[in-house]
Amino acid sequence: MSSNQVIVRQYGNIAEDKTAGLLGFSMASTVVLGVGSVLVFLFIMASQIWVAAGIAVAAFIVATVLGSKDRNGRSKPERWIARGMFSRAEKKNRTTYKAGPTSQIPDGSFRAPGVLAATEPVSFTDLFGHRGVMLWHPKLKTGTVFVIANSSGLGLLDQDRVDRMVGTWAAFQRDAGSNTELVQVSVTTQSTTDPGERLPDAVAVGRAQAGSQSVPAFARATMDEVVANLNQDVPKLEQWIALTFSGKANEGEGVPERTAEELATDVSSLLSGFLEQLEQAGAGSVSLMQEHDLTDQTYVAYNPLAAAAVEKARLSEAGTGLRWEEVGPSAARVVGYPGRYEHGGVVSKSWQMWRPPAGTFRENALVALLAPNAEMLQKRVTVFYRPQSPDKSAIQVQQSLTNAQFAANQKNRRPTSSQIIALEKARKAEREQAEGASLVRFSIVVTATVERPEQLPRVAATLRRNASQGVQLGLRECDYNDDAAFAFNLGLGVVPDAVATIPADVRKAL
Repeated sequence: MSSNQVIVRQYGNIAEDKTAGLLGFSMASTVVLGVGSVLVFLFIMASQIWVAAGIAVAAFIVATVLGSKDRNGRSKPERWIARGMFSRAEKKNRTTYKAGPTSQIPDGSFRAPGVLAATEPVSFTDLFGHRGVMLWHPKLKTGTVFVIANSSGLGLLDQDRVDRMVGTWAAFQRDAGSNTELVQVSVTTQSTTDPGERLPDAVAVGRAQAGSQSVPAFARATMDEVVANLNQDVPKLEQWIALTFSGKANEGEGVPERTAEELATDVSSLLSGFLEQLEQAGAGSVSLMQEHDLTDQTYVAYNPLAAAAVEKARLSEAGTGLRWEEVGPSAARVVGYPGRYEHGGVVSKSWQMWRPPAGTFRENALVALLAPNAEMLQKRVTVFYRPQSPDKSAIQVQQSLTNAQFAANQKNRRPTSSQIIALEKARKAEREQAEGASLVRFSIVVTATVERPEQLPRVAATLRRNASQGVQLGLRECDYNDDAAFAFNLGLGVVPDAVATIPADVRKAL
């Protein structure tokens, strides 16, 4: 007697990148306590007991403040810095954006605001003659190439096929980390309501192709009924993958600094291998995004109410005729708290992942979060991946293991369950890295666009509920930074670490 047992594969080993301190304090708090202890000792030696006592009390208070976290994992200094920077920007009238001939923009255009203002599209042709576009960021010296994915989803796929797709995606991330020029990979899923122009256009094209051929009246009436009754509030899903390459000089690899055109030429020779892996990883039929696609897509993101007009123009032979200098809104405003971003007559709100999945999860863990929702005009979910090179992976894995061991093995203090689990994850990561795996840093940003601010609380509750289905993912608001979060979540290749105000090491210490 035998039975076939279906093995359900799960994935995990996700750990937070943070530096452990003493006695449960953060590293920043530990540093403050250490400096305070030295000063207390010096003043005691100088027989200034009251001064030493004051320093001890002050150091403890500062360490406690630095180590305190709210329910979303933010420390008080982080909140103070964000609020202070927003207040200074508001006083300088930098929280409001006005474009066009009457604005302060030198060329009087409608450029995308903020971190995308200086970006420039560069068209190129790959080795197989396919045209694509690279978005060049002159300040960051990065160029981003976009790949349109047409995945059919997980439906009708057996588990073996799904497991192979996940394995191929892991191999893609490993190979991306081995390429020193590739600094970030992002996958964006955008759900909207279809404007309803494509189906009538497809029916009209079919009838035009039929010409004078006889079409049964019943068939014609049926198609008319389908167009009239089933072409309303239809969800529309779009996905694209952004590969961001660095144009900076790399002395270790002997690579000089490159211009936008030189980087586009270098990148075009690398794309064929990446595209092949993406197809095998479940992205379906993939194609390079062209400049007019990128322009129209970004314009609709900033101006959602123009989606129907844009789609109608795209279905015509002339197209929209939009230029990259025209993709931004005519006016926009960021509100600090409760945070929101007002643009193009609508309101957007963004959330970021602050707590990664605590345990294992399956390949469909994000389905609820990615699914269309009729409450929102637009919903974008972008997963940012920062594949690490083998050398960096080895260093960071050892640092994580050292931090986990330090946190769990402090004298006279029993380790908590979370510390024990963190140590197990660090040891497992060390084994996997020794077997050839690479470390991948990742984060998730979600943006919802609605018609009125009053809709945001309900949307926020829906998103948090969806984020907890299948995977315990923690989301928090991007208060005081909703304009920057909106720009990041467009999936246009901006690297958050490259434009962050606080260095990564300081954030880890907090």
